Amino acid sequence: MAGKIKVLHVVGKMHPGGIETLLMNVYRHTDREKYEFHFAVQTDEKAFYDDEIESLGGKILHQPHPQRGLSRFRKELEANIRKNGPYAAIHSHIFGFSGYVLKIASGLGIPVRISHSHTVHRDAKQPLLRRIYRAYMQRLILRNATHLLGCSRHACESLFGKDCWEDRRVMIFPNAIALGPYESLPADRASLRAKLGIHDPDIPVFAHIGRFQEMKNHSFLIDRFAEFAATCPQAKLLLIGDGPDRARIEEQVHRLGLSQQVEFLGQRKDIPELLGAADGFVLPSLIEGLGIVVIEAQAAGVPCLVSEAVPEEADLELGLVRKLRLDDPPNRWVEALGMLAETPQPEWARRRSALEKSGFNMVSSVRRLELLYGG
Repeated sequence: MAGKIKVLHVVGKMHPGGIETLLMNVYRHTDREKYEFHFAVQTDEKAFYDDEIESLGGKILHQPHPQRGLSRFRKELEANIRKNGPYAAIHSHIFGFSGYVLKIASGLGIPVRISHSHTVHRDAKQPLLRRIYRAYMQRLILRNATHLLGCSRHACESLFGKDCWEDRRVMIFPNAIALGPYESLPADRASLRAKLGIHDPDIPVFAHIGRFQEMKNHSFLIDRFAEFAATCPQAKLLLIGDGPDRARIEEQVHRLGLSQQVEFLGQRKDIPELLGAADGFVLPSLIEGLGIVVIEAQAAGVPCLVSEAVPEEADLELGLVRKLRLDDPPNRWVEALGMLAETPQPEWARRRSALEKSGFNMVSSVRRLELLYGG
């Protein structure tokens, strides 16, 4: 239909990840008779969600990666905006570089310009040029954004500054999830485990969801699981996701003799069912903006063992989240793994109430975004 409100989301590429999964859930729940989403990606590679985006009525707009030249990036982004707009809003999800994107959008007269922080930047000392870059991009964001969103307090402060709370444009926007798939999970996990070829109810099954990259700390996870498996050889670990470090982690698993116990499941769309088959979820990240996968695990009623990098906002206070430091003795992590299956599962009504109270219901979140976009 003509006259739809067009929104341009700026992302790297639409492969499964925390940001991309959030955006797809938002688009699935958005009134598509009224709104049309376009996705400006910095790659020519076809991504996991591209076909679904187009089936929902959206568009994929390709720009060259900024590392191939800022002038070329700017020229092609401007051309895409002029050709496919006009846009009521631009929503940038690419951390600091959002400053440059929103400057372009401001120059082209896009009225609603959103910078969205989904992660927390390392506080370790950085090279001078990197610090200059971050400071400059922060200034561009603050100068050109009409709204400043973050998935947690730390995520907001990491991109917009420690004193950002004095700015009325700043708001916490939790990475919400669709509740329906979790409500419909069977109370008996046996059927879900059987689909994975696991028929013994006494076999401990752990799950991890995350892109194979340094910040997710897969190597640490494999080492701790190896120590647990030494005392419980039948245990299983499901690794869901893909990424540049996958081959290195596969080699580590092979070297430790865990190939029969660790399964690499790749990119999947049946996340609720996979979580529902697990006795515990493990996330020993070095950095996390929120840890939406922890929210998903709790929605499935699965106890979680996480690092201190996971913000407090990710704990729904259902008694399902245990947090350890990465420098805690390894045996503490191993013992905690063994305790996950002993944690009682709250009933769905209680889980749903906690998700609603904490702002993680996708339906409510979409309505908030539609208001920002001008609906």
